[in-house]
Amino acid sequence: MPLLILISSIVFLITSFIYVQFSSPPSGDEPHYLIISQTLLKYHSLNVMLDYSNGDYHAFYPYTIDPHLSYGAHGQLMPLHSIGAPILWLLPFYALGRLGAVFFISLLSILIILNIYKLLITMNIGATYAFVVSMAYAIASPVYLYSHLTFIEPVGALICIYVLRKILQKERTLTEVIVSSLLLSILPWVHIRFAYFELVLFFALLFRIYEQNRLKHFKYYACLLLPVTISFIAYEIYTYSFWGTLNPGAIEMNDIHHNSSPFAAAPFNAMLGIFLDQQYGFLINFPIFIFLFPGIFLAIKNHCTRYNLLMLILTVPYILLFASINNWTGGWSPPARLIFVLLPLYSFYLAYALQQINSLFACLVVAATTLYGLTYNILSLSPALNSFNSPTGYNRTIIHLQLFNFRLTDILPSMFLANQASLFVLWVVIFAGLSGILVLSQRLKRWPAVPHDHH
Repeated sequence: MPLLILISSIVFLITSFIYVQFSSPPSGDEPHYLIISQTLLKYHSLNVMLDYSNGDYHAFYPYTIDPHLSYGAHGQLMPLHSIGAPILWLLPFYALGRLGAVFFISLLSILIILNIYKLLITMNIGATYAFVVSMAYAIASPVYLYSHLTFIEPVGALICIYVLRKILQKERTLTEVIVSSLLLSILPWVHIRFAYFELVLFFALLFRIYEQNRLKHFKYYACLLLPVTISFIAYEIYTYSFWGTLNPGAIEMNDIHHNSSPFAAAPFNAMLGIFLDQQYGFLINFPIFIFLFPGIFLAIKNHCTRYNLLMLILTVPYILLFASINNWTGGWSPPARLIFVLLPLYSFYLAYALQQINSLFACLVVAATTLYGLTYNILSLSPALNSFNSPTGYNRTIIHLQLFNFRLTDILPSMFLANQASLFVLWVVIFAGLSGILVLSQRLKRWPAVPHDHH
């Protein structure tokens, strides 16, 4: 584990320093989150129009920027984006400006990798497999891609994987319950769509506390309930004060650009794009997640019931929610933005597939997919903003790569180009076939190592 922390720290922090100082300005939603922090520090206010109007943001953003705004209770213009993350990185931002905020996200990314490793050990994954999968997440997944950007998704991902780890532990200390509750209470402040994770993980943790203590030791229940309840009341007061409603989703519903309202579109095309769109899909750009499907199959086969059920509850409604938003891609951003929070939670499926299959073919697939993901992440660093995409149909990171005299972007599917059905079918067949071969390559074992649900 110390080696994992060391490697992750070197990779994330050095990349962040170089990216901020020499490569790219903030882009997409990034500068708008930083503007909230800057407005709080300079004007002690949420009136971000002061910052936009006075051009204070030029301290970290060199161009003119279009404001991201939401209508308040009395028609006043408020920040479109949630204030949770800008408050969390307020001190680093005060000390080092944008670099401080980016270093904060890098630290969270290191903790995500550490929690992936600890989760896998908790779930009876061998140390070697846990290390391999954790390293793959560090260098060949979107965790690296977002570790040097000021998007909020790493905040949500860290909170969710930490609390999930505590849910799956055999026992929990009082301190762990308090920390879990405090972290859960932060989620809706970071983004209201994360409130769903707060709800599911809260009740899952409550059930595990009941299993551990039954109706004794009520201090455990109090320590879980109080921070979440206080935060909920505070959030409702905040929402009512600024937006004149108790609807916690008001900040999104009042978006002046009308891109954030859920259930505005059929989710089915977006659900396919989340996996396979060349600009925004996580599977097509980070193929290490091919092990997700054999992992799910083997986990169902070997009765990892509680984990499977929790992943199902966390995944399906959330994907349906954000896939029904007009802006399901996350806008001008790197791939896998809105699904990012769930990806570390799936690490068990990847590690379990690798451990159970335990074949030379699986090792070769791990090596090849990790190398591809690493290459993608390196290419994303230069030229400036090369990791970002808008829905044009062509992935900017890999647009200059060729395979057998074909541009790679010409053989990868896109949700934003015409006549793509055959490419989507082709890649579905490729990934399904590869998943099947991985499962079939599993060595026959007399005593397979099956992780048990903790009771």
